Amino acid sequence: MTEQDKKANFQRLFPPAVEKLLDRLRVVKQKSVKGNYAWDQALVHDTWVQIARIFAETADAFGVKFEVLVDGEDVEYAEQKSKRRKTK
Repeated sequence: MTEQDKKANFQRLFPPAVEKLLDRLRVVKQKSVKGNYAWDQALVHDTWVQIARIFAETADAFGVKFEVLVDGEDVEYAEQKSKRRKTK
């Protein structure tokens, strides 16, 4: 595969993948309307820490570095708020 083919594939696939990601985040944000939903804040916290970690790792794969803080702490050190259930 030539460099031109690789660039064409990226141009064809990357923008739609990003649009889908942005749309899914929009849908997730709709769940923050307190008049319609109630949530476990610790679970939400831990989920966003996980998302932030993956976000930073993915950006890093493209050579883009982010410093992501959650409640003022680097995501690698952000304390877990919820207790994990032990499965049998």
